[in-house]
Amino acid sequence: MHKTKNSVVLAAQRGFTLVELLVVVAILGILGAVAVSNVTGYIETSRKTAAKTAVDNLKGAITNYMIANKKSTPPNDLKVLIEQRGDEDPYIDGGEGALVDPWDNDYRIEVKGKRYVVISDGPDGSPNTEDDIRSDKIEKSKK
Repeated sequence: MHKTKNSVVLAAQRGFTLVELLVVVAILGILGAVAVSNVTGYIETSRKTAAKTAVDNLKGAITNYMIANKKSTPPNDLKVLIEQRGDEDPYIDGGEGALVDPWDNDYRIEVKGKRYVVISDGPDGSPNTEDDIRSDKIEKSKK
């Protein structure tokens, strides 16, 4: 009988109880949820930054297009910026992908006379909403 009591004690000391395992799984789940929510915020911030940079780059490419073609008005279609120009490179690298924002929507250009604005419709993908990223609203960083 003494031998059986020792084997029961040894068996209890060898493994974790179900409650201990559940506590560990719950803690890991909470840590995972916190990590995912933090990463999601960083991803959205990165997408917005990428869209601002692309809008600014597209605006520069439009200026180069206008100078090279001796035009006083911008193009109505951004696709002219990615077309091959004989021996010269396109006005912007990246092909069709350069004209698509981080949310898989096309960048747009609004032309009013000689003035123009390059626009990403932002995370919601709907035009003319608060989350739009526009070249006329991008704050220039102070150097």
